[in-house]
Amino acid sequence: MVVLVVAALMCGVQANANLALRKPTTESSFYGVNSSGAVDGNNNPGWGSMSCFQAGASDPGPWWQVDLLGYYAITTIVATARTGTCCDTRLHDFYVEVYEHDPIKYSSQQARLCLFHEGVVLAGAPVTLPCTTVFTGRYVKLRRKFKNPGDDRFTICELEVYGPESCITNSRYRQISGARMNAHIAEHPLLGATVDRCAMLCMENYQCYNFNFNRQSTVNPCELIYERSTVYEVSADWDHYSLQL
Repeated sequence: MVVLVVAALMCGVQANANLALRKPTTESSFYGVNSSGAVDGNNNPGWGSMSCFQAGASDPGPWWQVDLLGYYAITTIVATARTGTCCDTRLHDFYVEVYEHDPIKYSSQQARLCLFHEGVVLAGAPVTLPCTTVFTGRYVKLRRKFKNPGDDRFTICELEVYGPESCITNSRYRQISGARMNAHIAEHPLLGATVDRCAMLCMENYQCYNFNFNRQSTVNPCELIYERSTVYEVSADWDHYSLQL
C-alpha cells in the first residue's frame, strides 16, 4: 500500500445565474401551491399563474427552504411578492438564514443570518435584498417573524438566490492507495462518480468520517464510511481517503 497526501480544493467561478432555480425545496405547510412554485422561474405575481407558494392559513410559524445542491457565498436574494388587494402584504418581516447542512435533519446547528427584512416586500415586481452579512452555505431558509391578525398566509411568488461558488474546504486528505476500509455502516451514493464528488458528499454529512473510492468502477464507486473503523483490506481497485482536520 502507498500512502500519500493530496490537496482537496473545490473552488468554482462566479455564479451569475439564479442559484435557486428549480432546486429542491421544502416548507412548513402549503395551500394550493407547494414550495417548488417559488423556484420555477415564473415570477408572475398573480395567484392565477399557479406559481406562487403559499403557506397554510393556520401555520403559526411558516418557513420556506431551498437546497442549492452546492456551496455558495450567499450575497443577495431577489423576492417577488403576490399582487391582489387581499394578499399584497403577505411577504413581510422575515429572516433569511444560511446553513451548511439541512436544518430539518440537523436542527441543532446554528442559523447564520443573511438578512432580516422588516416590513412588507412591495408586491408585483422583483425586489433585490442584499445580505447584511455574507455566509457560505448550501441551504437558504426564509422564516417569518410573526403573523398578523386575520388571513396572513406567508406567500412567495418567486425567490432567487445569488452569490459566487465557494471553496467548501481547503483541508487535506490522506490517501491510502490499494486499500479499502472495512465498515459495517456505509453508504454508496448514486452521485459519487468522481473522487472530488465523493469528498464533497462526505463533507456535507455529519456522520461521514472518511470514504473509499473504487478507481475501476463506473457504477457507484463511492463508499461513505459512517463509523470509526480501523480495519483495512488490500484491494488493487480501491483507495481510501481520510480528512486531515
